Amino acid sequence: MNQTPLQALWIMLLLAALLGAGCGADDDADDDVGDDDTAGDDDIADDDTDDDDTTDDDTADDDDAAVLFTQDFDDSPLGTYTTEQLDEDWWEPPWDNGVSEGRVEVIDGAEAYAGRSLRIHYPEGSVGPSEGGAQWRLELGASYDELYLAYRLKFGDGFDFVRGGKIPGLIGGEANTGGDAPDGTDGWSARMMWRPDGEVVQYVYHPDQAETWGDDFGWDVGGARYFTPGSWHSVEHRVVMNTPGDHDGLIEGWFDGELALTAEGLRFRDVGTFAIDALYISTFFGGSDETWAATTDELLVVDDVVISTEPIWH
Repeated sequence: MNQTPLQALWIMLLLAALLGAGCGADDDADDDVGDDDTAGDDDIADDDTDDDDTTDDDTADDDDAAVLFTQDFDDSPLGTYTTEQLDEDWWEPPWDNGVSEGRVEVIDGAEAYAGRSLRIHYPEGSVGPSEGGAQWRLELGASYDELYLAYRLKFGDGFDFVRGGKIPGLIGGEANTGGDAPDGTDGWSARMMWRPDGEVVQYVYHPDQAETWGDDFGWDVGGARYFTPGSWHSVEHRVVMNTPGDHDGLIEGWFDGELALTAEGLRFRDVGTFAIDALYISTFFGGSDETWAATTDELLVVDDVVISTEPIWH
């Protein structure tokens, strides 16, 4: 059939329209694929959000992992502290002084820091851990080259500090104390002490100590620090082991949140067979003779014991 030019033009326009419609359908199909991809990306984005949650969880886990031990006594029964509770709270210490003798108890109320706290008794005339106070070790189950230890403590109203006494600190190896001077291959200890009038010192057994007994390192950066009877204080230690044989060990201390001690250039060891291995809960009057003895029945309250690989309260 012969077509006029006008008919041919209409036919061409109709074909173009039909082809355009077909291309539009293909574009919609591509858009659907695009939507699916977008949905998939959104799902991945949601997964990424989950990854972010995982990151947050990892951060929390890291924070949790930094804290090796914490004890606030809030879950401990009130009353006399038993050896069974000691085992539960302190990972089964191999021995104790004071708990078996009934000199330790869990309290609440006005004398506690918050919730419940641990109260330790020093009978009148007591000297040393067999007569007053308490001692046990928290074994960490591993050795660490650097750790932080923090706790709160309050000496009883009117506490008479006499010549001095011990309070807890980190230890390693054989935990030399009691006049057993370290030789670099056995162990070390870094308890604290109160001295006359409640002056605060770190009492350290290390191979370079001047005498048979441990050395005092004063908590006196910016001025000497003193415990005030009837008031809560916080103390935080940082101990960094030396490279075996070198004098690059460190002890730092913070008193009520302020830097009070920096003892550098320490040598704790000449061998790599021990480091920071345990916490020594150790508190008593002494010294070893009656000139150190408690002049009356005295009390110490302790709370919020924390060991961490990172700073705790400062």
